[in-house]
Amino acid sequence: MTLILACGNYDRTRRLIDGEIGIEGHGLDVQTLPPETMFARAFNDLAFDISELSFSTYLMHVARGTCGYAGIPVFPSRAFRHSAIYVRADGGVETPEDLSGRVVGVRNYLNTAALVVRGLLSDVYGVAASDISWRIGDVDDVERDTIAVPDVLGDTDIRAVPRGATLSSMLVAGEIDAIVHYHPPHGFGPAPAPIKRLFADSSAAEQRYFADTGVFPIMHLVGVRRTLLRDQPSLASKVYDAFERARNVSENPREQETACDRWANGVARNRAALEMLSRYAFEQGITERQLRLDELFVPDLMQT
Repeated sequence: MTLILACGNYDRTRRLIDGEIGIEGHGLDVQTLPPETMFARAFNDLAFDISELSFSTYLMHVARGTCGYAGIPVFPSRAFRHSAIYVRADGGVETPEDLSGRVVGVRNYLNTAALVVRGLLSDVYGVAASDISWRIGDVDDVERDTIAVPDVLGDTDIRAVPRGATLSSMLVAGEIDAIVHYHPPHGFGPAPAPIKRLFADSSAAEQRYFADTGVFPIMHLVGVRRTLLRDQPSLASKVYDAFERARNVSENPREQETACDRWANGVARNRAALEMLSRYAFEQGITERQLRLDELFVPDLMQT
């Protein structure tokens, strides 16, 4: 049986993409897709047998009982997100605390980058998600005819931007105060560009965060269609093993050890990061309660 795998093209997945590593007993058809396309097709259409998934959207679907995928503790995408906060150069927002009472734009309120930024602002700087008004819209070019506003718990102000507006143009015009996005928006650059990062030295801020927390934030996980696992329960371990073998990305043993530690899979070595994401989803109204880790992953892989 040939399985369809959707994932990003990373050093830690390339050996799967190239066919150097496979899944025991199966052929593999690997599709590399943009994250937004991949996640929409996975969650809405169950288009893939195995898929990289947005962690925050996965949490929401698990909490609502609407997820057709079972989680495998493989984490192909991680990122610190201090560098994802952009402000107007002359807008008066110079510190994270200055975002309290302000209006912040996001492309998708539910994406994991936004979840982590909101959690960071709350945990480290005392600015809760509900202290900010959130506006959802396309960043640089109008891509969507309609903008969906998520149904989250609590009283956080979340609205769509006006039809035809973009977040980058609204930020430059002073209609919003910041943008959270994983790519630099139009207008970003060194002075006199109108948009700058909130953290001027985001790398230093991220290093301090890691030193304080030990967490390299997880963005995505891997899921396998539940219907497949009902018929082939051993497939979960085979998928995990394949990604583990693919993760050994360097021929230099010392570099390989460092890379593998940084991108470690499994539950035990990622417990703090995983519990943080589950807590953030609860605190931000995406889930009704903080989900336990044994609700997120295939039982046979909880000891990894």
